[in-house]
Amino acid sequence: MTKGQFVNVKKILLVGNFNNNPKIYTYASSFYKAMHCNAMQNLGLIVEKFNYKNSKFNIPILKNIIGTRLINYALLRTVKDFKPDLIFMLKADNITAKTLNNIKTNNKNIKIINFYPDNPFTFWNGNSNENILLSLPVYDLFLIWSHQLIPILYSSGAKNVRYFPFGFDESIFSQEIQFSENDHTKYQSDVCFVGSWDAEREAWLTKLMHKMPTLNLAIWGNRWNENLPQNSILKTYLKGCAIYGIDMMKAFRLSKIVLNFIRKQNLDAHNMRTIEVAACRSFLLTERTKDQAELLFKEGVSIECFEGIDELTNKINFYLSNHNARATITQNGYEEAQKYSIENLLLETFKKFI
Repeated sequence: MTKGQFVNVKKILLVGNFNNNPKIYTYASSFYKAMHCNAMQNLGLIVEKFNYKNSKFNIPILKNIIGTRLINYALLRTVKDFKPDLIFMLKADNITAKTLNNIKTNNKNIKIINFYPDNPFTFWNGNSNENILLSLPVYDLFLIWSHQLIPILYSSGAKNVRYFPFGFDESIFSQEIQFSENDHTKYQSDVCFVGSWDAEREAWLTKLMHKMPTLNLAIWGNRWNENLPQNSILKTYLKGCAIYGIDMMKAFRLSKIVLNFIRKQNLDAHNMRTIEVAACRSFLLTERTKDQAELLFKEGVSIECFEGIDELTNKINFYLSNHNARATITQNGYEEAQKYSIENLLLETFKKFI
């Protein structure tokens, strides 16, 4: 794909999961805001959004297949009315290859991009489905957060794949935060973890607390209380359900160390937390991957990593005792993270192809 192929793009339809409740964060809303920043508007772009998770189609009496057909029909109608030059999709795993081919048949010059924030090859946990794999040959550009997945996507039929790391929302993570006395009481900790329960995360944190029983740990996230055994050592450290936006940033900023665990489907790459923690000037200690330690950041300079439980506890002990070393890495990480704002990532992509 060359710049010339996208030169006539002026109208973009952003297809993502949007929620009208301001308390519920969706990644798509950050992309929509970024597409309306001054630099993007200077490109002369007009952006509209389409919610592929539209709740009016999620009616219990309807079977999933009917709801999917209605969403696909609604997208076809929106494309017909809005007449976009480019459809930018964020996952949109219920949009079928048949629908995309239909769009291209009736709109000869339209381009379709998909940034897939999950692993398109992991069906077992609901991260993907056959719609995505069948659609790979249809997309003009497929954006993915993992270098490892690029050759696999090509071998699976994708015709143009580019690396696109997770980004942070500047409107959220660049805010100035005022901390109240209540904030300090609620969020202050030596080490915090913000994320939903899963068995691997439970195992990591359980081992950590058996090795460091006096550690001031804070755990925020959904499904912990109902999934932990009644006698779990972690029960004491549960602070509440999932937190987002300013609340999450307060937890990061008022913790000396923020932990991050990389799920198996993220391979040797990174996740959203990798960028978000660094972007709000907090110290990140993350499970080691090549992307984090060498490509996005530099281990020991702008990020810190661990592999086994002994390395994890040793680094927690070291950085809790060495404020200056922690502060230096935090600042370096913050400066490095600025390259990965959603605005910058989109501008870089659009300037190459528009």
